[in-house]
Amino acid sequence: MIDERRRRAGIAVAWAAVLLCLVVGSAAAQIAGRSGGDVRPVRAPVVVIGVAGLAWGDIREDQTPHLWRLLTGGAGAAAGAATVRTTGGSACAADGWLSLSAGQSSAGPRSDEGECEPLPKVTGAGDGDGRGGGEARVGRWDELVEAQSRSEFSPHPGELGKALAEHEGCETAIGPAAAVALARPDGTVARYSATVDDAALRCPVTVIDGGQVVESGSGRLNSLARIDAFAGSVLERLDGGTTVLVQGVTEPPGGTPHLAVSMVAGPATASRDDPALLTVTSTRWGGVVRLLDVPSTILDAVGAPEPAEFSGAPISLGRARPADPTTTVHELGAVTTTDQTLRRWAGLLLLVVATTQFVLYGAAVITARRGRTPKPWQKRGFIYAALVLSVLPASVYLMSLTRWWHAPFQDAALWGALLFTLAVTAVPVWLLPARPLWRVPLAVSLLTFSVLVVDAATGTLLHRASPFGPSALYGGRYYGFGNSTFAVFSVAALVLAGAAAAELIERGRRRAATAAVAVIGAVAVGVDTWPSWGADVGGGLALIPGVAVLGFAVAGVRLTLVRLIAVGSAAVAAVAAVAVADWLRPAASRTHAGRFVQDVLEGQAWQLVERKAGYALGSLAGGPLAWGTALVLAVLVVTVAWPGRFSPGCLDAALRAWPTLRPTLAAVLTTCAIGAVVNDYGIRLVTFGLVTLLPLVALTCARAPADRAPADRPPATRAPADRPPADREPRSGGETATGARADVSRTEPS
Repeated sequence: MIDERRRRAGIAVAWAAVLLCLVVGSAAAQIAGRSGGDVRPVRAPVVVIGVAGLAWGDIREDQTPHLWRLLTGGAGAAAGAATVRTTGGSACAADGWLSLSAGQSSAGPRSDEGECEPLPKVTGAGDGDGRGGGEARVGRWDELVEAQSRSEFSPHPGELGKALAEHEGCETAIGPAAAVALARPDGTVARYSATVDDAALRCPVTVIDGGQVVESGSGRLNSLARIDAFAGSVLERLDGGTTVLVQGVTEPPGGTPHLAVSMVAGPATASRDDPALLTVTSTRWGGVVRLLDVPSTILDAVGAPEPAEFSGAPISLGRARPADPTTTVHELGAVTTTDQTLRRWAGLLLLVVATTQFVLYGAAVITARRGRTPKPWQKRGFIYAALVLSVLPASVYLMSLTRWWHAPFQDAALWGALLFTLAVTAVPVWLLPARPLWRVPLAVSLLTFSVLVVDAATGTLLHRASPFGPSALYGGRYYGFGNSTFAVFSVAALVLAGAAAAELIERGRRRAATAAVAVIGAVAVGVDTWPSWGADVGGGLALIPGVAVLGFAVAGVRLTLVRLIAVGSAAVAAVAAVAVADWLRPAASRTHAGRFVQDVLEGQAWQLVERKAGYALGSLAGGPLAWGTALVLAVLVVTVAWPGRFSPGCLDAALRAWPTLRPTLAAVLTTCAIGAVVNDYGIRLVTFGLVTLLPLVALTCARAPADRAPADRPPATRAPADRPPADREPRSGGETATGARADVSRTEPS
């Protein structure tokens, strides 16, 4: 029997190693492809042609021939898909143009019915007909500024124009929308022309209103034809020394989120042997840029300093894109369709998983409370279900290895990839023996932890096609650990530390157990907070206290008020050190941690704190899922605080058999509770944490020995503070650290 257990454990380890090798191999292949890119920033003179509602699905050889030739001419334009969403509702053209003006997400004026107001007229240019290229004023400018009171980012229109004016350069706006982008804080534009002529294109910076794509039908095709013809007339006037940036400034009409077109052609692209994708440090995602990067790009092109209010970074050229324009258009359009598919199903997936767990565990607890003994097939079914649910968090990231988004039917492919990955990931866990109780949770948490560590070290590439990953459409985060990943990662790290400590305590090595908790915790905090990896500052504030709770318990040290204050101070100090280190980097390379330090120095940090607090509080109104999460969290807190009084008998048995289970649960609940407060995800972060934790707890409870030992208190895991515990030899006869004999001969399903 022992040989069989060892054989199965060896197969499980080998299988898990294969999965990790696939992660590393996939990342290495993508990184190798990325490293072939030659990054060269765009320089003046720059002509920006902005088009409202232009998406990659609109670029076709027969429909937009001039823009199509921009992709094929010479070395071919560098191309990217741009996040342009700046408000929560349907997009208006003014939203994008005001965002260019402010360097932050902005909102255009709406009517009382929520309809888009037309762009204001421009008056006062030259001789009065807009042809003179002289100073002009944007009409109703005060209304545009007042409309920003609805924006949660408190943008200040006119920052781009002000920065260019202070640089003492020359910039021209052509068309009313372009005047909005280049207007100074008082609504004036230094040079304005209503039409395109050679004189208007002489400045180092020219921004052109290229029109707006209308909603649907023949009107849409006609508008695309006009836009393409206009862009062609502009391109004919430009010489080879000018860089042109064709930029979609809003989503297409209709309210469905889309990524917009972004194309750059000029000396930077002509100097390459092959066409390139656009890249930017604000996304770290080859081929994905942001509308808010365009103002930073313009200022960088003329060498002007960037205002602190800007949240973008200069766009540059990255790795090679497909030489075939049809393939390029398809792949960049697929970024939109992939993200649309993920957003369509991500919420439902979380709801189904959370509801399934709630019903499954609730039924088990009710059955136990009524004194009923489940039938063998029922217990086996429960164990199998808990096992599959326990590997789900790792599977939602590993499913990216299947490259499901290349399938013709993405919806079916997504679910098929998830089910396939679940089955593959469950194999090593199923092969493991059921005893001791912490061995399977250790393996599951180690797999999840390892996958996310490797992914963080290689650019979080698995996140991009994961239901738990970031959204390029909505643009909250593009790299590192988002709130959902932090919840999964922190729970996996704490369960791994607690299970590893139990394994070492079982062998009589308590000091080594304490060291293991410290090492795993340090690695987890470092991976989560470091700007080049997890880039999650708020996560460190929540994870460090959880590690401390577990570490103190394993070491046998009482957690006093003084020690709590010390832990909190250490968490703040560690996070502050990482944020300052990030702030010391160049402004374009900073993550949100470094930008927060800059906000603190300029007295603007409170706006960010207030906005995130509002998000967190608003999450409590998230409906049944949020309310159910809060209820389960409260029940778990009471259960862990007073075991034996409120906990079910199976959990009492698990607490007796797993000596570090109670402090592990306390650590996880501490991290989830603090994380819900310091992150803008609020109670939703706890939801992700619980769907990661509860299957492991359920699996442990189902396999706990059904003895009748007193359950009024769990076994002690700490020694008196004045006498630290010494290492001891393992107990004879297979006896565990708690005095219970481990049943290693049982062959329950793993």
